[in-house]
Order: sequence, then C-alpha cells, then structure tokens
Amino acid sequence: MKKWLLNLLQIIIIICFTVLGQLIVSSFNLHIPGSIIGLVLLLACLHMGWIKLDWVEAGSALLFSEMLLFFIPAMVGIMNYPWLIGTKGILVLLAVIVGTTLAMASTGIVSKTLLKLKAVKH
Repeated sequence: MKKWLLNLLQIIIIICFTVLGQLIVSSFNLHIPGSIIGLVLLLACLHMGWIKLDWVEAGSALLFSEMLLFFIPAMVGIMNYPWLIGTKGILVLLAVIVGTTLAMASTGIVSKTLLKLKAVKH
C-alpha cells in the first residue's frame, strides 16, 4: 500500500507541474503545449535542487512503463478518419520516419556533446 501511495503522490507532483504549464500558456497566450512548459519547469526545479529526483522518480517510471496506454486514444482517433490515412498515408509515413530520424540523430548529437563536455570538465 505504501508503494501505491508513493507513486500516486509522485504522479500528483508531475501533474501539478503540467497544470502550472497549462496556466502559464493560457496566461501568456503561448503557442507551446502546457505539458512541455510544465516538464521544462520540472526539469529546472530538479536541476536547481528545489525538487529531489526521489520525489518524482518512481511516479515517472510508472507513467513511462504505461506510456503505450496513453497512445491508444490517439490511435483510435486516427482510426476514425481512414480517409486521411488513405489519401495522405505516404506523407504521414514519411513525416513519421523523418521525425523519428531527426529526433534520434539530435538526441545522439546532444548526448555525445554532453559526454565530451563532461569529460573535459573532469
């Protein structure tokens, strides 16, 4: 029971940051998703030490392990519009392939650069 409660509290902390991001987006009329703003705020708080990693680690691991569940509504939504896939299926597939490739390449480049910077510091 204690682990369940700990996960719940940690997920609530993550949700609070998401809600804060939504409030910032609506207050300043930004064109960035509030969840992204919230996660950037969470990252900043973790980096500055205002929030300890232990406070959100188990909850985020649980959310990450269940991530496929969060994609099911999006897939059902796509299935409601088969004409979109039929007429623009090749473009959608191309966009997914290019987007995935760019995300993987940029992640690799950033990781490699950060590892080099860390090696230079030590």
